[in-house]
Amino acid sequence: MTMKRYKGYMTLEASLLMPMVICILALLIYFTYYLYGRCIISEDSYILAFRATISDKGGSPYDPEGYVFEKASDVAGKKYFGSEKPQFVPETNGKDVRVVGKSGTRHRAMGRYFLKPSGSWGFEAAGRATKRQYTRHIRILTRLSDLGRELTDLGE
Repeated sequence: MTMKRYKGYMTLEASLLMPMVICILALLIYFTYYLYGRCIISEDSYILAFRATISDKGGSPYDPEGYVFEKASDVAGKKYFGSEKPQFVPETNGKDVRVVGKSGTRHRAMGRYFLKPSGSWGFEAAGRATKRQYTRHIRILTRLSDLGRELTDLGE
């Protein structure tokens, strides 16, 4: 005796499996938004910290915190799709500039279900840079090598 399969009807196994597959695909998309936002905020935090260390403009005083507050929206731009607009907080300690960026994803996926990751969908990253005067160092090294060359020429 053979059983006939009816074409066009979904079996019980498939009706249970398909919602799980769709849920997992949606979670993968949400996780990629989260990871993308985390990578971009890490990059932008470092860019702001580095540019704040080289932000001397002519005769204006060195103000890395003011630079970060002024340029944060320009650096962030519109690349945070799927995430909230980031907030950047600068901290200075001598010549070190540290910028902490915070944001979160816009969705509340799996908010009431067991698959939701512990904590929230927020993320933060920090970038740190040290103020150095590269041109001054290069000039000093060039001058020292010139003096060394003159001293060796005198000895001959």
